[in-house]
Amino acid sequence: MTYKEKLLNLKQLIGNTPLIKINYKYNGIYRCAYMKAEWYNLTGSIKDRVAYYILLHAYENGLIKDDTKICEVSSGNMGISFAALGHYLGNSVTICIPKTMSEERIKIIKSYGANVILTNDFKEAFEITNKFEAEGYFIPHQFENEYNALAHYETTAKEIASKLNEVPAFIAGVGTSGTLTGCGSYLKEKYNSSIYALEPIQSSILTCGKSNGPHKIQGLSDDLIPKLYNPSLIKDIIRVDDIDSIVMAQKLCKELSLGVGISSGANFLGCVLSGEKNIVSVFSDDNKKYLSTDLCDDTLKSELVDSIELIDFEVI
Repeated sequence: MTYKEKLLNLKQLIGNTPLIKINYKYNGIYRCAYMKAEWYNLTGSIKDRVAYYILLHAYENGLIKDDTKICEVSSGNMGISFAALGHYLGNSVTICIPKTMSEERIKIIKSYGANVILTNDFKEAFEITNKFEAEGYFIPHQFENEYNALAHYETTAKEIASKLNEVPAFIAGVGTSGTLTGCGSYLKEKYNSSIYALEPIQSSILTCGKSNGPHKIQGLSDDLIPKLYNPSLIKDIIRVDDIDSIVMAQKLCKELSLGVGISSGANFLGCVLSGEKNIVSVFSDDNKKYLSTDLCDDTLKSELVDSIELIDFEVI
């Protein structure tokens, strides 16, 4: 099977995910938020869209051949996506990932046949990746690769637009900023949507210019402001507490049977705190990659989350 045939196969398993309308009550006001259920992608996260788009264009532009080795820095989901897609296409994949990431993410990357290099932090991961690039490896450079944002501009945002007549606002957490920049650019052009960036209070890298410390929302605020982040696009930055985000994800699972990951809890919490009606965001992945984390700690409490009443949901 040629790489073009394999890419066509992969395309059928990525994208066109459900859009879920969640009705809730906060501060006595009834509102709703629309969330894309991205765990329906091949490996269970929104990053499949990006990995597919980057690999597709890398093959088309001759940057990757059958024997090309791939190496990337990742906090988890993108590494999983490149491991699965790259291995299926026949390319050896190495993922450099900080050892602080969840045990499940590391095991899943290995299960797709990729090599894993555990690092002390992202700085060390980037240094190792740079050495591999000098040896001829293809490095996707997800934090600055324009195809990261373009994948969401061309797919995620257009899928949202196909379901809704208007999108008054969009919010997403910033990891690589691909989702925020890609979706935000399209939705602002089409609907003049207000675009919000979301980050953990514990890091506050977008508002302070440098990280204030570690946090528990894996996939967001990876110790750097990504080059894809476009501050001119942003109406406001909403900061959420990591424990509140975890408890929000727990509540979505317990009360609506939507088993989402921690960053998804953060995104929904950002929707609520924005004060916007009919705001749109994404559930980046499900809860299965977080079974060894605080997501499974049922002793955590949040007054903020307790004040949010989840009513019901419907698939649009």
